[in-house]
Amino acid sequence: MDPIFQLPPNSPLTVAISEDWDLLPLRVPAGWNVIYNELSARRLPDGRVEANDSEDLYWARTAQPPWLSEQEVAEQGGLRAREINIDAGWYGGCGFRVVVLDPDWHHERASYTTSDLGEFVATLEGWMRIITQRGELPKS
Repeated sequence: MDPIFQLPPNSPLTVAISEDWDLLPLRVPAGWNVIYNELSARRLPDGRVEANDSEDLYWARTAQPPWLSEQEVAEQGGLRAREINIDAGWYGGCGFRVVVLDPDWHHERASYTTSDLGEFVATLEGWMRIITQRGELPKS
């Protein structure tokens, strides 16, 4: 399976992608540190989109709110007191995969696989929002 897609003409991703390899626009909510981002794509001459096919496309982890002290974070507990990681990549046999780790690969809390670029980006953005804004872990 190749990472080549036909996006809907009215998709925000369609407008953002050019003929040159470039990072996809990604809405990262406050509360995340992006460690690695190679989520890039380009438009092919026939109008389809080719995405980077690396297993290591994106990695981010939650960041402690700077206005809270260590003691306040510990008192609040919940997700703000823990380091949550989100990892994403392309796996040739099944498509894009997004994984939530709490805090590491031995503690996988949610996973989603899709062969649709738009669904992948929406899931990645949505899960980051659920974790930092709602203080919840997403459901697989």
